[in-house]
Amino acid sequence: MKPDLVISTMNWGTNGKNFSIDQSADLIKECYNENLLKFDLVNISGDYSVENLFGNALQKTGINRDNIKISTKCGILYYQSGFNNKIKTYNTSKKHIITTVDNTLQNLKTNYIDVLFIQGQDYLINLEELGTTFTELKLSGKVKYFGVCNFSTFAFDALNKKIPLITNQIEFSLIKPLALFNETLLQLGYLNKKTQIYSPLGNYFSNKTNSNQKLNEALAVMAKKYDASINQILLAWTLKPPYKITPILGSTNIERIKLQSKAFNIKLSLEDWYKLLELSTEKTF
Repeated sequence: MKPDLVISTMNWGTNGKNFSIDQSADLIKECYNENLLKFDLVNISGDYSVENLFGNALQKTGINRDNIKISTKCGILYYQSGFNNKIKTYNTSKKHIITTVDNTLQNLKTNYIDVLFIQGQDYLINLEELGTTFTELKLSGKVKYFGVCNFSTFAFDALNKKIPLITNQIEFSLIKPLALFNETLLQLGYLNKKTQIYSPLGNYFSNKTNSNQKLNEALAVMAKKYDASINQILLAWTLKPPYKITPILGSTNIERIKLQSKAFNIKLSLEDWYKLLELSTEKTF
């Protein structure tokens, strides 16, 4: 099965690996050679520096811009030169989004964004204004498609009626399976939308305690049963629901990315899938 993956650039900047332009260009080329052509950015990443880093790196690779897909996000403000925000603030006003998109296009050295996401549900959101803003951006050719991150099912439906959304990018993993229970996954499946998921491994490896011994033991058994690593089992678990799931991988190591992509070939049985869910949530279904 061909992996439908998105490569996250979240860890490329100063808050992660602090890649140089050359290192970023190398990773873009390595992904491109593996036919991994979708890259996910956030305008505030690396203290607002990663978009510029990616744009310079892509230019250096010589890869035709039209041969890859670039998504980025806006709608959250932190303090930076030109802004006076002292705290994290949501802003989905027309003026802010238009300005952000223009800055992003300049940083990326491109004339269009494949997918623009609203990063988080603004509690002061004006759906009418946002729908109009998206329409203007689409008609101008600056943005091809639109999505949102972590919207409630009602908010997604309300904005989707103003202008079609491509997805609701959400957190989903065996460790954090809330999207199964709040109907977010079900809604996207019903609407025939793709479901982009971030942190598909949850905090399983970063959580030093991993105190759920029964889950640890079951994952070890299944890794042996399916001839796979534990992280491949964790990723395969997220791919089981029939909701066009597209994982966003945060690794900056191409070999690790290639190994994780093999999870698409693992078909967990229904019993194994539910057993892991039961052990993770400590509930009986």
